[in-house]
Amino acid sequence: MRLVDIGDGLEYASLAAGYGDGPAVTTYVLRFDPKLWSLQHVTAVETGARLTDAAGFRKARAAAAAFNGIYFDPAYKPLGLMVSQGKQLSRLRRVDHGVFTVAEDGPTLQHARQWQEPAGLDFAAECGPRLVVDGAPLHFKPGLARRTVLGFDALGRVYVVITRGVVGLEDLANFLARDVAQGGLGLRGALNLDGGSSTMFDLAWGNTRVAVRSAVQVPVGIAVVKRQDN
Repeated sequence: MRLVDIGDGLEYASLAAGYGDGPAVTTYVLRFDPKLWSLQHVTAVETGARLTDAAGFRKARAAAAAFNGIYFDPAYKPLGLMVSQGKQLSRLRRVDHGVFTVAEDGPTLQHARQWQEPAGLDFAAECGPRLVVDGAPLHFKPGLARRTVLGFDALGRVYVVITRGVVGLEDLANFLARDVAQGGLGLRGALNLDGGSSTMFDLAWGNTRVAVRSAVQVPVGIAVVKRQDN
């Protein structure tokens, strides 16, 4: 799969990906160097609302892109660790989930029960399940939904993957881990975010515009923001 530079080192592709025996599903992939671009949690409160969508999160930070974030409870309180620009916004839950981080040594994925804060932590998002660990896809029970994923490859580049249609977790994990030469993304680690009806994506950079509408609005999102020192 070939990603195209859409400006300032931000790479993007839209493809009809095949997942298992099901029909091809439109899948959006955004890739970037975390030294040039940062991931930042955004709350709907910043937009002046209790809940909002990906476009609202993106505009709140003048970001290139935004998408849904971690799980939340019925009172719209985030469930899990959130660190943004080095500041902790919500606490760790030592449950069977993963924590995706961007820190001094690049992106990593840890199990939440084995969490150890890496040096120079800039961003952390706790959610689940983990889809790819050390380059290997994990196994899951059947179940279809739209998906939102954060991942990284062997070069330390961060990936945002959004499916417009419904996909099983195991088929998705296989696609994410599969070698690029075999039609996959070749990721070393990948974490499932709050997908399903919450899956949303808004990209506006250069001449590229993409919008994946969600069935609901959510209290927290994640934005991709150009670092000011680059």
